Amino acid sequence: MRALNNFVLVKRIEEEVKKESGLIVTDLTDKAIRYKLGEVVSAGEDVFGLDPEDRIYFDSAASSEIRIKGEKLLVVPDRQVVIKL
Repeated sequence: MRALNNFVLVKRIEEEVKKESGLIVTDLTDKAIRYKLGEVVSAGEDVFGLDPEDRIYFDSAASSEIRIKGEKLLVVPDRQVVIKL
């Protein structure tokens, strides 16, 4: 399985965000965070600088869900990747 053109196939990584009070904010309670953490599964041939297993932040509003062999993945245009860790 390989992403094509300028698309990146991403596996979403759930993050725990702690408030100053120690309260853990989950994705369900903090929809205001637009950029999400993920791991690159595959990058298309027109994508430069991203390799499988790279951790990235991407614009979740620009992603589309896809299920491959029962696993939920995201398809993201490369221009929507904002940070590589």
